[in-house]
Amino acid sequence: MIVLPWFLIPGRPYPAQVYLYACGLYSTDHKIGQRGAAQATRAKFKLNTFSHSTVSRSFRSFEDARKQALENRFGECAVTCRAETPMLIKATPKAGGKDGDAEPSKKRFPTSADTLPRREGMRGFFPPFFYGAKRSGIESASARYMEEWHKKTRRLLL
Repeated sequence: MIVLPWFLIPGRPYPAQVYLYACGLYSTDHKIGQRGAAQATRAKFKLNTFSHSTVSRSFRSFEDARKQALENRFGECAVTCRAETPMLIKATPKAGGKDGDAEPSKKRFPTSADTLPRREGMRGFFPPFFYGAKRSGIESASARYMEEWHKKTRRLLL
């Protein structure tokens, strides 16, 4: 048996509260994207490195955890905000190409506006953590959030 402290996640370089803060900020503040959430997280926790791709991967992990919990709770396939999440999306054709034709569409990464439905779907997932963090601090709020998650689902959060 291996005993780990609550804030360490196997295979992850940062404590749990860092991931919760970054993804919670990303899902609740629609004015910032993943880069903005990563930058705010680096400043908050005084980190040398914390990438927007880490926000992306951990956000997807939280989505999967939420989806799995809903499926286990209700005993059926729950439709969540991540039902169809493409990594690349097609760009809209640009007008004014050669002879007035539209240029062929190219693949591009989703923008903040493209991911709005996913963030809206996860909006209710992070508030208990943020409310607790305002009252008692990020570390204790993270511990309580992860403990409650484990009690409900019998799984690790990330």
